[in-house]
Amino acid sequence: MTDKPFLKWAGNKYRVLPHILPLIGSPRQYIEPFAGSMAVALNVAADCMVLNDFNGDLISLYRHVMNDEKFIDDCEKACFETNDEQIFYHHRNAFNYSTDARQKAIMFIYLNRHCFNGLTRYNKKGQFNVPFGKYSSPYFPRKEMENFKAVFNQKQSVRMTAYDFAADELYQNIDSNTVVYFDPPYLPINNTAYFTDYASCGFNYADQVRLRDLAVTLANCGARVIISNHDTPEARELYSAAAITSISVSRTIAANKNSRNKVDELLAVY
Repeated sequence: MTDKPFLKWAGNKYRVLPHILPLIGSPRQYIEPFAGSMAVALNVAADCMVLNDFNGDLISLYRHVMNDEKFIDDCEKACFETNDEQIFYHHRNAFNYSTDARQKAIMFIYLNRHCFNGLTRYNKKGQFNVPFGKYSSPYFPRKEMENFKAVFNQKQSVRMTAYDFAADELYQNIDSNTVVYFDPPYLPINNTAYFTDYASCGFNYADQVRLRDLAVTLANCGARVIISNHDTPEARELYSAAAITSISVSRTIAANKNSRNKVDELLAVY
């Protein structure tokens, strides 16, 4: 039985864990530079973890869940009294202008559970800009948040950071007992599919190449390196030196439920 993340998340890897976890195995050190919802990390049997994401709001939320005894209770009290569009935009505005890290973390949970399709998206000013979701009864993930805290508290060492994926601080003591799993913003399937506004900064092809080159460097240091991406000719050319496995994945977030078809993704292993 696998552990579920407490956030809604575009590109959540929960459904494809049966493909990913056997490739990861049980390393001494596990590093995930694009941790997102932590769906993979929650289910990896490693005592030492470096879990990173360049979305600082996300990492701040995780740190509050881990270290603040009253945080989960306060999230439920503050965010889930009612589901109202006017209240939603009030909370979204509060999130965008607050300088209180704890309050922003509470609002992050609220926005994730009340906004359209649970998307996380920022504009060029760094402001969360996803509209109201119009849900009849949003679910508060108390059980999942408590489990998140319990799982990572059992580890010998867990570092949660908000660096660029290539930051040297993420890659210490790399050896043959290290696994690095990259789940970056994907290459586009078509000209309208490139979603790069997740953390108010773009992730372009040059970044994809930079990531690939880092993967090769880490593999040369002895680590096993795994990369997820769309299964496209561009991706296959990019990872031509890796062992590639193709998998079919159901979309979990789309504007039209009828368009949530399966897409081909790949796992490149160095």
